Amino acid sequence: MKAVVLAAGLGTRFKSEKPKVLHEILGKPMLWYVVSTVRQGGIEDIAVVVGYRAQEVMEALGEGYAYYVQENPKGGTADAVLASIDFWRNSEGYVLIINGDSPLVSPETIRNMQRFLHMVEEYEKIRLGGVVLTSVLQDPTGYGRIIKEEGTDRILRIVEEKDATPQERNVREVNGGVYMFYIPYLLEALFKISPSEKTGELYLTDVVAYMVSRGYEVRSFMASDPTEILGVNTRWELSFAENILRLKLIKYWAQKGVTFHVPETVWIEPDVTLSKNVEIFPGVMLKGRTRVGENVVIKTGAILEDSEVEESVVIEPYSYVSGSVIRKRAKVGPYARVRENSVVGEGAEVGNFVEVKKSEIGKDVKAKHLAYIGDATVGDSSNIGAGVVTANYDGRKKHRTEIGKGAFIGSNSLLVAPLRLGNFSYVAGGSVITKDVPEGALAIERSRMRILKDRGRRLLGNHEDL
Repeated sequence: MKAVVLAAGLGTRFKSEKPKVLHEILGKPMLWYVVSTVRQGGIEDIAVVVGYRAQEVMEALGEGYAYYVQENPKGGTADAVLASIDFWRNSEGYVLIINGDSPLVSPETIRNMQRFLHMVEEYEKIRLGGVVLTSVLQDPTGYGRIIKEEGTDRILRIVEEKDATPQERNVREVNGGVYMFYIPYLLEALFKISPSEKTGELYLTDVVAYMVSRGYEVRSFMASDPTEILGVNTRWELSFAENILRLKLIKYWAQKGVTFHVPETVWIEPDVTLSKNVEIFPGVMLKGRTRVGENVVIKTGAILEDSEVEESVVIEPYSYVSGSVIRKRAKVGPYARVRENSVVGEGAEVGNFVEVKKSEIGKDVKAKHLAYIGDATVGDSSNIGAGVVTANYDGRKKHRTEIGKGAFIGSNSLLVAPLRLGNFSYVAGGSVITKDVPEGALAIERSRMRILKDRGRRLLGNHEDL
């Protein structure tokens, strides 16, 4: 089976110059969810019909799809399918047609619709003209109503709300906008239907009407979850769809053995991978291709983005890890930042208000307070005191600092790169180090302290009354 994804619309109700299908849901364009659903539903041969700002849509989606341009942006859904006719007209069997703003349809539904077609052919010996995804809504306002032969799933017609009689408006089964059509019948219908007298558009619902008039049977297929048929036409509907998909992801990982505390506050994106016994607290954001190992605890407000976190790590509250690796049993935070190709070693501690950038922190290193470690390598079991800064930038280029294993860097020391500190070297607190320190050496660089009697009182203006 082939699939055609309709993604040519302007999305005027979004009030945005960006194509509607490129608005993001959990860090991915809305259109990504549709094509991913189609692929996971077992259909690899996919065409995407583009129109408004077509180049942007094609660049965002990338290669692996056939692209067709709908020249008339107001041509309607059937006109969009006609734009892709060269993709499917000579194929056997059925073609799936789905809107690019239907991100809630599940792969299971796509697979089940295909199974339904095969079952009808095998057991009833009928070649259906098509199958339409439907659902029953408590409030069907705004949706086309499915009018069926009583007691069957045979569709007689799909009536748009504005054209429906009062009796038809009481029907709660609605059109989900996902179709599987038998290609020869679809080809016939597209060249027989006429544009709407009101809008001049060609509608796929008229394809259904034509097939029924010709005696080609069209049936309904009920979505297992009513939310699947909900389209996204406004920013509010985008937010609603995002929340549904987010909760589905959380439910999926919870069933795999992950604990979510206050799950309605957790943000998780579709490329994130979690292992069993992970514990996630409120307000956490898991973004990009983050991978989290077993027995990891991620506490309130932490953000992980495109990072790998190995087993038994603790990410303390309000820490931000991006593009980095945290080795097993390490501890990060609270209020720490680890970014840009950094590695925090096994059992290491990167603590309060410590920033690590493009650095490799060795095993069992302690950097617990108020430090900046940039473009550096820190050897195993070293200690980085509070207020330590690696001065890695000279105004033109970045330089590296290399700190050996077992080193001790005292509080408020400034390490001016390029610099190499040997194994078990010791830097006294408050020093400004500009030269390499040999292995096992002590480095002290600070002015001699002087105490000038009564000078402080005079500078403060002789405040005898205090």
